[in-house]
Amino acid sequence: MNNDESEQLAGLTVPRTLTRKERREMMLKQQKRRRRRRRARVRRVKAWRALRSLQFWTRAAIALALLLLLAFWARFAYVYDIPSYAASVLPPHIRAYVTVKPWWFGPPIFDLGLYGPDLSSGTISDPYAVLLYKLGQYAPILTHPQIIWVSH
Repeated sequence: MNNDESEQLAGLTVPRTLTRKERREMMLKQQKRRRRRRRARVRRVKAWRALRSLQFWTRAAIALALLLLLAFWARFAYVYDIPSYAASVLPPHIRAYVTVKPWWFGPPIFDLGLYGPDLSSGTISDPYAVLLYKLGQYAPILTHPQIIWVSH
């Protein structure tokens, strides 16, 4: 072997083997690293599950609210602004009420003041009959109400 070959071999050294103490320290470091990563992963999974649970319950609450709104629109009516001549037919001191409609999917809110006749002209003898006429097919909410809730 000449000098050139020995210089080339000098750069290629055989890695030395670890002592027991060095190997144990290296293994402990790896173990700690794995433990930290595992704990971090568990924290992420718990946070993700909590978030998923929150998303689920939020979506479920929104769906339930939409179903309740659909049910109210489909079957119930809120009646308010009841004129004095129409209030005589209802139980006393009612300002507004929620009733079951005898039909499905009609208007959910009735402002009876909009359906009432103009009393300023003085030519109307029976304003209640005019109110019922203007309500048309929706008159049963006033003539035969199935009251569920009342505002006094």
